[in-house]
Amino acid sequence: MNRSKRIAAFFLTMLFLYVPAAPAAAVPDGSIGTSHWVTGYYAGYQRDMLPPENIDWNGLTHIAMGAVTANADGTLNTDFYIDDTNGPALARQISTLAHQHNKKAILMLGGAQNGAAINSAVKNHRAVFIANIVSTMNDLGYDGVDLDWEDDVDLVLFETFAKELRQAVPGKIITLPGGAINGNYMTVDPRLVKVVQYVDQFNLMTYYPSTAWAGDGWDSWHNCPLKGAKGSTPVSIEDSFARYNASGIPKEKMGMGVGFYAIGYKGGITGPNQPTSPGDIVGGDNAYPLSRLFGAGGAFDRQYRQWDSAAAEPYLSLPQPDSFGARYVSFEDEESLIAKGEFARQNGYGGIIIWTINQGYVASHADPNFLMEALRTGFIEPGAARTVAVSVDPPSSYVISGNTAMFRALVTGTDTKGVLWTVQEPGGGSISSSGIYTAPATVPAGTTATYHIIATSAADPAKTATAAVTVGDARTLAWDPGLHRMNCAEWWMEVFADDLNITTIDVEHDGVLTRMDLQDYTYHGKPVFTANIRVAAGDTVIYHATARDGRKASTVPITFTYTTSGQILDCPVPAITPEVVTIPGMAALPSDPDNDGKYEDLNANGRLDFADVVLYFDQMDWIAANEPVAAFDMNGNIRIDFDDIVGLYNEI
Repeated sequence: MNRSKRIAAFFLTMLFLYVPAAPAAAVPDGSIGTSHWVTGYYAGYQRDMLPPENIDWNGLTHIAMGAVTANADGTLNTDFYIDDTNGPALARQISTLAHQHNKKAILMLGGAQNGAAINSAVKNHRAVFIANIVSTMNDLGYDGVDLDWEDDVDLVLFETFAKELRQAVPGKIITLPGGAINGNYMTVDPRLVKVVQYVDQFNLMTYYPSTAWAGDGWDSWHNCPLKGAKGSTPVSIEDSFARYNASGIPKEKMGMGVGFYAIGYKGGITGPNQPTSPGDIVGGDNAYPLSRLFGAGGAFDRQYRQWDSAAAEPYLSLPQPDSFGARYVSFEDEESLIAKGEFARQNGYGGIIIWTINQGYVASHADPNFLMEALRTGFIEPGAARTVAVSVDPPSSYVISGNTAMFRALVTGTDTKGVLWTVQEPGGGSISSSGIYTAPATVPAGTTATYHIIATSAADPAKTATAAVTVGDARTLAWDPGLHRMNCAEWWMEVFADDLNITTIDVEHDGVLTRMDLQDYTYHGKPVFTANIRVAAGDTVIYHATARDGRKASTVPITFTYTTSGQILDCPVPAITPEVVTIPGMAALPSDPDNDGKYEDLNANGRLDFADVVLYFDQMDWIAANEPVAAFDMNGNIRIDFDDIVGLYNEI
């Protein structure tokens, strides 16, 4: 079930905006709004992305806990997308932490697909509904409510509901999300202006999907553009603010919105303001959180980061597509968030909302909350000192001797993003100023050596980050990502991997490499990759996988078999070609007499016999340290142990 504000942004834009121009409304009454607020949404279903104890309260003035949902009879569902026990417990924990840090806690009410129930509750059970809202706020320790009535909205009823709710809780905070305005045809509905007079914050959801489109007539645009609206990119925060303000809504009551997730464009698009037919928008809420973009293995690379001064937004223009197939990626970073704060202060606007703070917690970075720190600097404490932090990606890597590997540094808390690269150990290889590491030319056969790459901040030399790199020969560094076929059809391939370190899979077919798309769903927690490739009967494909740490692997060629009606008959499981090495004391490589992927013939005499069992027993520790596990894992438990010897004996 999708509870995201992507749907909210669309529905609220269409329901709160209409074509005739709106008259001015009276100055709002009964408000207790706070200047330059930062209201961050915390989604219950994303609690694992940001544990409550790791919230950066310095970057918030309010936190909105999502979500309580309405039932048609005016009662409330308080599972917070978890369950009836753990949901309320989490909500109480959030409100308690907020008050310990002198912040305000707000309950998000509603959300996508809850509008019909809210409509019924307001129309037929309003007094009971309001009483239940007040009771739930008090029971869970909240200071207010966020009215996310997103679909099936009746604005006349909404005004009555907001007025009566305000009368019931004169000392509580009431906030309301609103849609971004497409200046090509939308203006503000005057009935909405009447609702806004009863709330303290009117926050615009100025983020995708209300800001960017793809297709005929649309140019590529940004997720959360501050400025630059025009006919082919008709939405910006500045433009939407101006239109709402002209309708009579005071500037100080309005907040902008940003999504802590990225969007990308496929179809050869490399930046903003490019035609989007053909084209497609990928990523977005839940699928492409900023924790993924900036985290270990993410697409962010400083050398490809650009700044669109017309929109006051950053973006990536990548030489190769990211995991979604996009070369143009739009996102928020420190500079854009601080710029938004400066805009709000200079123009008298109230603040900002973030959907969701969970998605902006970059656990792999030295300062996981660097985006929240930027919000504090931009909106709450202008000019406040920031903390310099450095991390290196990948944090660990495997490199074949004599080969190279690329390292990237993420530097936050400063406008000076450069680092000095060094190798800690003498003789441990070299690294260029751009982060290209060259491993030593040789290491003893069958062994590895570990060295350490250090990135030192140019802004603050006391801040460093270290990555470990393991160097060995090709056989020693053999890797099996554990690929499995889930589904296959004439035009469709779906693969998952056991190893969570896998970052890319390329399919080789007819001499062409096609990058598979990493999906936002998993198979029992394991990453899933898909590709649209037509494979004819008798064709073969090879899967080439890459790990976050630099290791690579390729499958044996897979041949596809079809029935006479053209349906795929066989959906074979990819098998990695084991790169076995000669066992000490033997003259040749082990072999696989029955072609089952297991190398039972350890002594290379062409058959399985008792001598192989004895050799396995004598060399078990050496096999575990030097041979690919998949080739000698006789019992399939993904390790080398005594049970493998028993399994081998039973095969004789």
